[in-house]
Amino acid sequence: MNTPTIDADALFAILKPEVEKLCYNAPLFGEITLKATIHQGNIAKISTGIEISCKIDPRLLNREGRK
Repeated sequence: MNTPTIDADALFAILKPEVEKLCYNAPLFGEITLKATIHQGNIAKISTGIEISCKIDPRLLNREGRK
């Protein structure tokens, strides 16, 4: 049984604008994510996300509950 193939060029055409948006808005520290749900060889849903990360000063963590 042959495995059906997906038209990669068609997928890239749909995903490229979403990847560009993520890259142009990428944070200096954090993550960008793209998730595509494929149904019968076609993209049914695209989920994107941008997360910003920052390091918390350990001294601030020790102040919790103190006056």
